[in-house]
Amino acid sequence: MIVFGVAEVGFIAIYAGSDAPTSGSVALGIILLIISQCFAGTQFIVEEKLLSGYYLDPFRVVGTEGMWGLCYYLFLLPIF
Repeated sequence: MIVFGVAEVGFIAIYAGSDAPTSGSVALGIILLIISQCFAGTQFIVEEKLLSGYYLDPFRVVGTEGMWGLCYYLFLLPIF
């Protein structure tokens, strides 16, 4: 549903948009957004498949995921 909504909004933005040179940027942004949604969906499916055989405390899983996200941003955000 998210991919369909993004595709619909992107089509309208490109079709009804002006003839400015930014229309290519809009198309690229929509394509990158759809790719990121597919990547995130695949990540959720793989994570569920790998961890389905274990019982993990939800708070520990969320905390660990947040800790790793924070570490990634602490190192990568200054570089970017």
